[in-house]
Formats: sequence, structure tokens, C-alpha cells
Amino acid sequence: MLDTYEKRILKELQRDGRASTQTLSDAVGLSPSPCWRRVKRLEEDGYITRYAAILDGKKLGLRALAHIQVSLIDHDTSSIAKFKDFIDHNEQVLECASITGDFDYILKVAAKDPESLEHFIMQNLLGLKVVRTTATTFILRQMKVSGALPVDI
Repeated sequence: MLDTYEKRILKELQRDGRASTQTLSDAVGLSPSPCWRRVKRLEEDGYITRYAAILDGKKLGLRALAHIQVSLIDHDTSSIAKFKDFIDHNEQVLECASITGDFDYILKVAAKDPESLEHFIMQNLLGLKVVRTTATTFILRQMKVSGALPVDI
């Protein structure tokens, strides 16, 4: 179980992963040494898995975002492994989740434009020869973008 200080630390680090130990300790109400030790323990225990920068996709020329629902041809171990390997190594795939319903997976994909997204689907995704069908929904505007998880639930 996490105590109040650890929950505060996690919230602050989700808000600013580059916060110094002093800034973090001030924000959560601990002195720097105990705060640093708690951060290290949270990392070692796997609560904090990595630190990352959040980039502006538009500034990078990524003007097309979409959710792509994917249904595989079969659920054979080799088909799933091929699909997973593709997902793991393709930078355009921002997220992938196994889902319930008519499809097996949902992907969040970034592309330069709709034509690039079409190329991704037709050449890369369907080119795997393990995908039966896809359904694509363009994201017109993201209303909220947050990688932060609720800590107090």
C-alpha cells in the first residue's frame, strides 16, 4: 500500500517528471533525503516504470491521429506473435490494447496526413497477412491528453 506521501510523489512526478528532489520534496511536504529514498523505492517496486517527454505532434508534422480497430485472421500463437512484434517495433503505433467485442485490438496511430495513414493500414498493417479487417476512426481534435493515472482511487 502507498502512503499519502508516496501518492503525492506519484502525482507530482506525473505532472513534472523532471522535478528536482528539492522541488518534489517541497511539493509533497518531506525533506529531500526521505523524498529521494521514496522515489527510488517507487522506481524499484515498479510503480514508476520510466520517464518520458511529451511532444507536440503537430510541430513534428503529425497531422493525422486515428484509432484503428483490428481483427486478426486467427488467434494462433504465431499470428499473435507476428502482430505483437509489429506493434512493439512500429513508432507510429502510440498505443495498443486488447479489447472485447467484434475486434481483437484497438490501436492509436499517428501519421503525417490521411494518405500516410492509409499507407500504414494498407501496406504495413494488412501487409502482415495476419489481419482480417480493420475499422478506422479519425481523431478530429483531442479534448484531453494525459498519461497521468488517478492515484487516489
